[in-house]
Amino acid sequence: MKPSLLICLALLFFGLIGCGPAINKSNYERIESDMTLSEVQAILGKGTEQGSSDAKFGGLSMSAKIMVWQADNQIITISFLNDKVNAKAQVGL
Repeated sequence: MKPSLLICLALLFFGLIGCGPAINKSNYERIESDMTLSEVQAILGKGTEQGSSDAKFGGLSMSAKIMVWQADNQIITISFLNDKVNAKAQVGL
């Protein structure tokens, strides 16, 4: 087999390994407080919104959102307060 063909096959193999599911313990641990939804989605991919709420009190406003990422029995739930990670939880990782 030619060396260039071996290199191409190796790159393809390692490229496919890197395309595994984003919902895993390693990526869960990368999520930190105060990250934005865009930053989280860059790690986990697009999530599903489970609920949201907006409130205004005088001159103050607040928004809350719960997002979920799921693959089979592996679930990551992240709550956002004013568009920043406020809390996270996982099941099955």
